[in-house]
Amino acid sequence: MDQYVKLADIYDYLVQGVDYDDWFNYIREIAGRFNVKLTSVLDLACGTGNTTLPFARHSIKVYGLDLSGAMLDKAREKAAAENLTVEFLQQDMRELRLPEKVDLVTCYHDGLNYITAYTDMVKVFHGVYSALRPGGLFIFDMNAVAKLAKGASNDTTFLDEEDMSLIWETDYNHAEDLWEIRLTGFIKKGALYEKFYEVHQEKYYSRDEIIAVLGRTGFELLAEYHGFTFDPPNPSTRRIFYVARKPNG
Repeated sequence: MDQYVKLADIYDYLVQGVDYDDWFNYIREIAGRFNVKLTSVLDLACGTGNTTLPFARHSIKVYGLDLSGAMLDKAREKAAAENLTVEFLQQDMRELRLPEKVDLVTCYHDGLNYITAYTDMVKVFHGVYSALRPGGLFIFDMNAVAKLAKGASNDTTFLDEEDMSLIWETDYNHAEDLWEIRLTGFIKKGALYEKFYEVHQEKYYSRDEIIAVLGRTGFELLAEYHGFTFDPPNPSTRRIFYVARKPNG
């Protein structure tokens, strides 16, 4: 996997302004609204563990799953430094396998937007359904990448600091609803700079498409929220949180 290999070394620096404890509290409050007690959790696309470790800090059994071994190495280092017990799994979420069923599956921060084929999204949702106990919740966000792209093409962004320089070039393919991000980085290694190049793609899925996949895979849709609020989405919403339940019985 080329994505998130070299980026793993600087990922936590790039997201240092995110309050992941607030994210945890938001998810816990959603679960409370639907009377689900969290004793076990699966965090999909967990990256370096920022969204996973808060569950472990609150004595909730948690699995962290990601495709990138480099990102998981960072996650394991952080868990060990805090003496936290987390089982990190390197898996493709389209082929999800867990040793037990859990109360909650989460997927944050555009993780599902990286699934660029509708048929693969169906596979992911089937896997999540199988991983949940009856009555368990699937809470995930979807990024409205079409709004982020704003119809622009060949957009370029720079970050230039003493130990690194990063160049993001982005395009939006309207025919396929794909947002492509080409990242070129120069990271200081001793007296020299190491260059890397990664290509990321995110796909825009409409609300109707997501609701259709949930229904097709057996889920009951409980709520949709404007990101990190309990308000319904509106036309300007860029991140929608969906709350779905695996029915009892």
